[in-house]
Amino acid sequence: MSSVRLTDGRVLHLPGAPFVLNSHSIIMAPADAALAALVPLIPADDLLLFTGWLVTGARKRRRQPRYAEVNAARLRLARLCIDRALTDWPEVQA
Repeated sequence: MSSVRLTDGRVLHLPGAPFVLNSHSIIMAPADAALAALVPLIPADDLLLFTGWLVTGARKRRRQPRYAEVNAARLRLARLCIDRALTDWPEVQA
């Protein structure tokens, strides 16, 4: 599980607990809009570290069909974090 403390003090866990399962016991991922809304809440100092955790988590479970949807969501969230880190680069370097 990947997690990061948000700027407002909450902790973001992906996938969130308790797991939401569909009828085939596949773990359902959060909606893209929910992921995009969380990216600005991640502290700039933690963006690249959190991105690494997301990619590592997806890599570890890449052959597990149960995690297929969550892995795709993790990689989309990682991409959003990288995009934000690139736009906020001076803030990330400080």
